[in-house]
Amino acid sequence: MLLAVTDVETVALVNRYVTRLRLPTERLLVTTDRSTFARWLGRRVDASIGGAYAFSAAGNHLVLIHLARIDRTQLRAVEVVVAEELLHMRDRLDGDLRRHAKHGHDRIATRVAALTGASLEEIRGCLLPRERRPLRYIYGCPACGRRVARRLRGTWSCGRCARGYDPRFRLVLIGEAVAADQDDRNAVEAREMVET
Repeated sequence: MLLAVTDVETVALVNRYVTRLRLPTERLLVTTDRSTFARWLGRRVDASIGGAYAFSAAGNHLVLIHLARIDRTQLRAVEVVVAEELLHMRDRLDGDLRRHAKHGHDRIATRVAALTGASLEEIRGCLLPRERRPLRYIYGCPACGRRVARRLRGTWSCGRCARGYDPRFRLVLIGEAVAADQDDRNAVEAREMVET
C-alpha cells in the first residue's frame, strides 16, 4: 500500500477500514492530494469532489481523500469519506461495478452508515458547500444588444438570436463586473447590467 498522506487521522482511518473490509493492500494507492490523484489517474480531477475511487488500467486501486472539501468540524466527516471510497474498492473486488445512484441517498450511503455508525444526515453533510465563482464578465450581443453576465471568459453566441452557436451572433466582451471580493454586490450589479 502506498499512502501519500500526511494527515494522521486519515492514515489511521485508512488502516482501520482496510482491515475491517479485508482489502488487499498490494496495489492500493491512497492520497489526499488532488494533483497526485490526477497524475495517477492520467486525467483532470474535479476540485469539488470530497473523495474518489478509481481502478487504473495498470490494475491499481486509486483512492483520493480530498481533505480540502471535507467539513472537518463534523466529527465523522473524514471517516465517512474514507469508508465510502474503500467500500467502492470492496465492491469492485466483489464484482459489483455499479456507481452511485444519488450520493447520500442510495445503497452505498446505507452501507457506509452501517459500517461507520454515522447517520444518513452525517453522511450527506460531510462535505463543505460548493463555492460558486462570482459573475465577473459582461458580454453583449452585437445584433440585439442583450447583455449577459458570465463567470468565465469564453466564446458564446446570443441565445435570443440563435438556437445553437452561431458566429454571426457571437457575444462580445464589454467589461468586467465589480471586483471578485464583493460577491453580493457583484451579482446584483451584474444582474442590473443584464436587465438593461
